[in-house]
Amino acid sequence: MEQKERKYQLTVKGNVKMLTMMDSFATVGIYEMHWNGPNASRPELQEYVLEEKEVRLTEYFDPNTYQLIEYVNKLARIYNRQHICINKDGQIKGLLNLPEIKGKWDAVKKELMQVNPIAAFEIIRHKDRELDAPVEVIENLANTHFMQLFLYDWGIRPGGKETTRRQIVRDRMGIGFFVPVVQTFGTTPEPEGYSVQVEAILDGGGRIDKGMITLVTGQQELDIKHYTRASFQHDGNGVLLSADMTVFEQLTNDCRSDLYLHLESIS
Repeated sequence: MEQKERKYQLTVKGNVKMLTMMDSFATVGIYEMHWNGPNASRPELQEYVLEEKEVRLTEYFDPNTYQLIEYVNKLARIYNRQHICINKDGQIKGLLNLPEIKGKWDAVKKELMQVNPIAAFEIIRHKDRELDAPVEVIENLANTHFMQLFLYDWGIRPGGKETTRRQIVRDRMGIGFFVPVVQTFGTTPEPEGYSVQVEAILDGGGRIDKGMITLVTGQQELDIKHYTRASFQHDGNGVLLSADMTVFEQLTNDCRSDLYLHLESIS
């Protein structure tokens, strides 16, 4: 990869049905990704710094959605700069600025305690526990919308045969359970680089924590479905130029989501 810095715009649009609640929303975010080269101690890992510059809620159906996303963004701002290491398989294997993130969390925690210490107690306890477990922090960072697109086709190069991967991925609904999927990758040469096309379906032979889903939804009869379709545009050096992804997930007929992600290089 020759270019060491790129700015991206990420658009997210979603439609969610959860029992009797239905909602639609859209957000736009600006990100800068810096490539620092191989890690000095472990040169097989590549260092990147991701900076989130802005995230705006641009559309929403339910007025409560605005307050909820503003609240979520406030907590997420502690991660607005991530210094990470990525291996050849596109997995995040190190977070080098965890002390910086913890310092930001201390400031947010003080603010929460001043506003409503009783209501904030459980939130603070959960976040403290998360930040004391770097593996969990890294898993959460890898599951963000930006990283989902940035890493999804990592290692797929043009000219090869169709590639199939079996993966365990986090649900995109944000509930927190894991979904076994079968991903199929194909590539197409382009005048200025290449494109990657992907489809992913539920792996019928994989394990799903149905007990957790029943606990969340309150429903015993499940009808679990997952389908992802995505395309990625790269230049001749493998730099990601744009990505589109559509994800459909269903737990029951009353709990399902459609999510559309679009990432575009703007510099």
